[in-house]
Formats: sequence, C-alpha cells, structure tokens
Amino acid sequence: MKEERSTAAKVILIGGAPFSGKSTVARLIACELGYGCSSADAIGQALRATTTPESHPELHPMRGEDHREYCDNRPLDAMMMDAHRSHEAMWPAIEAIIGAHATWSHPIVIEGWALWPDRVAAIELPVIASLWLIGDDQVLEARIRANTDHHAGASDEEAMMRAYVSRNAAYNARLAEAVARLGLPAIRVDGETSPQDLSDLCLSANR
Repeated sequence: MKEERSTAAKVILIGGAPFSGKSTVARLIACELGYGCSSADAIGQALRATTTPESHPELHPMRGEDHREYCDNRPLDAMMMDAHRSHEAMWPAIEAIIGAHATWSHPIVIEGWALWPDRVAAIELPVIASLWLIGDDQVLEARIRANTDHHAGASDEEAMMRAYVSRNAAYNARLAEAVARLGLPAIRVDGETSPQDLSDLCLSANR
C-alpha cells in the first residue's frame, strides 16, 4: 500500500455536476491517501464573503435572491451563463490554491463543479491529476429530488426542481463533451456503484 500511495499525484482534482458524489468520493480518497480535502465551493463562499454584488457581480449571480426562487425565475441559458461567469471569476483563486499545494504545501484532494476540464488541463504541473465524475441524468435527478432540504420552501417546489435538474443535465452533458475532447479520465456514476467503489476506481485511474 505504501508503494501505491507514493505514486499518487500531490494534488487530485475531482470534478462533476452537483449531486454526482464529488464530496463523498473526495473525502474517501483523501482518507485513503492521508491527504487534506477541500472544496471549490468553499473557496467561492470565501470570495463572496469578501466581495459584494456591486464590486464583483460575476461572483454573486443570485444578488441576494434565495436559491430556490433564483432557480424558479431564471431561464436555463441564463443560469448556465451565470455559473460559467462565476466559475471563471473563481478560477484565479482556485488555481492559486492548487499551485500552492502542488509546490510547497501538503497534498490535497479538491472537489467542485467549478473545476472545468479546459482550465485544469492548462495547468502544466506533473504532480496534479484530475478525475471527472459523469453522472447518469436519471441518477442525478433522483438524488436532487431526494434532498428535500434543497427545494423545501420554494414557492413552486416542482418548478424549482425541474429548473435545477435541467441545469444539472445541461452542465453534465457539456462536461462529458469537454472531458472526451481532452481525453481526460472519467468515471460514470450509475447509481449502482458504491462511493467506496467509485473512490477505488478514481485511485486506480490515478496510479
């Protein structure tokens, strides 16, 4: 096991659509390797806490609106563009953290849907590995609907869920295309493979 661990990249990036299992898989990989674990979402929260919608509108696409009403009221194309702009604005901070862990700080697993294949592929550091979870759309929808805390309280819960599911499916499709185009390692999330098995597959792909 020690020999296997020594071959792992110093920074492992786990990308995928929301509800694809990134957080769980990242924690399992970090535990297996003895790495730290962090989330691109946490980086985004820190950036939003130190900026305002006026100073950095791209980091605040909801502009204080409740996420449930935002999903209800925003067209799909606009939500996709909001996410793209927000992730693009977050990227310099994410890339700086990746660089720090790749060069002098401790090894780490970073997960998040703000990670995008083209941006990650442009980082020319051999100690970085990326792994991408491509979810089955029906599995992702089932997980979204099962997470009642996410949509409870919306003025129209079904409309909110449909909008969120549509955005997830669109993002998932674009992610799959980008990963295939760049020839990056991807793992299909089919709802039958356990998180531990997904973690093991990710580790196998990284060795």
